[in-house]
Amino acid sequence: MFSGMAHFLVARWFLSTFPAPVARARRRLVYGVAVALSLLLATVRLVAWAQSGALVRLMTAVAFVELIAVVTALLPLGLMVIGMRGGSALRSRLSRARPQEVEEAASVDEPAALVSEPELVVSRRQVIERVAGVAMLGATSTALGWGMVRGRHAFEIEEVVVRVTGWPRALDGYVIAQVSDIHVGAFVGDRELDEGFELVKKIRPDLVVATGDLVDFESEVAGMLARRLLEAGARDGAYAIVGNHDHYAGAADVAARMRAAGVKVLGNEAERIRAADGGGFALVGVDDLQGRFRPSPGFAGPDLGAALKGLAPDLPRILLAHQPSYLRESAGRVALQLSGHVHGGQINPGFCPAKLVMEYVAGRYERDGTTLWVNRGFGISGPPSRVGAPPEITKIVIVAA
Repeated sequence: MFSGMAHFLVARWFLSTFPAPVARARRRLVYGVAVALSLLLATVRLVAWAQSGALVRLMTAVAFVELIAVVTALLPLGLMVIGMRGGSALRSRLSRARPQEVEEAASVDEPAALVSEPELVVSRRQVIERVAGVAMLGATSTALGWGMVRGRHAFEIEEVVVRVTGWPRALDGYVIAQVSDIHVGAFVGDRELDEGFELVKKIRPDLVVATGDLVDFESEVAGMLARRLLEAGARDGAYAIVGNHDHYAGAADVAARMRAAGVKVLGNEAERIRAADGGGFALVGVDDLQGRFRPSPGFAGPDLGAALKGLAPDLPRILLAHQPSYLRESAGRVALQLSGHVHGGQINPGFCPAKLVMEYVAGRYERDGTTLWVNRGFGISGPPSRVGAPPEITKIVIVAA
């Protein structure tokens, strides 16, 4: 329905901006193309459920990018059309109020009055709309195409230093490599995992953590990620939590496959790390908020109280929580929360739309003595493209406050 509305609006704009003497047949053709494009993504996804393969993945990617390109271009295109046509209507009213100027105004702004069959005169407004509209659609398509071909592969290391009160001096400079929102599946496979985890290995982490959305929709591919996490060679191993997409795929099954491969999955529990080094610290992991809406056995949502039960109050705590909004419950109770979920907006056409509706999108935040770091994510969700939000590997260096 959303796709249909977007394509219908673009079709209406096209017909009004590119008029033709034989309108009826052309109108049918344009609306027919709009209907076909509206159904393209749904059709390709149905095909993808029936069979997989490189061609199907490519078709799905193209359909996703086409839809997002249209939607992204609609806002500036709509504002331009409203502004120009509103201005044209205002000038027309002023001309009617001053009859002596009608002939002059019509010759400049409203040559449609001079149209005769079969000749069709194009107004200055239509020319401007044509050029601007095509430029907008071309720019969004080009940006999203770049994000699909290159942007989603342009991994970056973000280094952040966090000072933690009570942190053992013996662990000063402790390095945690965080990956998040890997979304292993149709658009994240061996190539993307190899690219990203080459950077993880360069970090030489003491600990590797994956903060949710380990898979996209299929639990069977969890082992691909588990192998990469373990191959990073972190001295203190690899830990993970589940995210909302893991719930869609079956949280229990995803967790079981990760654990079977050797990755420790924390679900409302904590594990003490490096206890022999000045007491070490507690690594805490909670279930995703999705569990509160669609609970399943063992995964009924986050419970930080249960996870912290039995921990000494002066033991430094690092929390893994998929959704950054969980800071509302964890603030003041842990030293550091590592999250993801938002993908840094993923598609940022010159600005970050996610910041209009979300408090925590990417980077560092502080609240009630708790530091929150929001990772931009490793993979993609929805359109297989990243624009203005490159995939991130986070290097967290912890020092004593």
